[in-house]
Formats: sequence, structure tokens, C-alpha cells
Amino acid sequence: MTKAVIAAIIVYLLADPLSDAVLEPFGLGYLHAFTAMLAGMLIGGYLAPRSFIGPALLITLVFSVLTYVLIARGRGQPVLELIAEQHLMVSLGSFAGAALGAWLGMQAQRRWRPRPATADGAGAGE
Repeated sequence: MTKAVIAAIIVYLLADPLSDAVLEPFGLGYLHAFTAMLAGMLIGGYLAPRSFIGPALLITLVFSVLTYVLIARGRGQPVLELIAEQHLMVSLGSFAGAALGAWLGMQAQRRWRPRPATADGAGAGE
């Protein structure tokens, strides 16, 4: 699970500025949190040995809290005020992107990754 968490975080950190740069010219910059989390948790869900939705939401919560606290402190404003002034997709989109990405990654894993053979011979060739 550690490998999946680390990969998800790295992909998220790389996808965040990239998705912002791609979406902002179209006036869709508020979707960067959704798309970055979707990309990161898709990889995490694919690499995870079991369900990744819980860890994906926890990672999102940690990054969201960290981001809002640091920005609010930098601006000298209360955190809840900062959250209230954001587009709803920025506040909730990262959680939706994380859950959807983790789920899609887990589905892709079930479809495309070979299963290890078990003692009764079932597995990779099913």
C-alpha cells in the first residue's frame, strides 16, 4: 500500500500545476484540483493491493487542510472564510476526483493486471 500512496502523491503533485496550466486558459482553473486528484488516485488505485478509496480520501483531506491552512495564514484570514470564497468545485472537487480516480484505478487493475496463481491453479489464466 505504501508504494501506491507514494505514487499517488507524486502523480498528484506533478498533475496539479500541469492541470492548472492547461485548464486556466479556458477559464476552467477551478477544475485543477479535481483533475489532479483524479490522476494521482487513478495511479494509486491501480497499484494498491486492496481498496484504495479510503486512503485516497485521507490523502485528499490532508492535502486540502494543509493547502487551506497555509494559504489562509499567508493571507491573514480565517480558514473557513477562505473555503467559503472558493468555487465549490475547488472545495469538493478534489474529494470527488480522489474517489473517482481510486475507483477507476481499482477497476483498471482488476481488468488489466494479471492475477497471481493460487495453490489450486486458478489465477493468471482464468
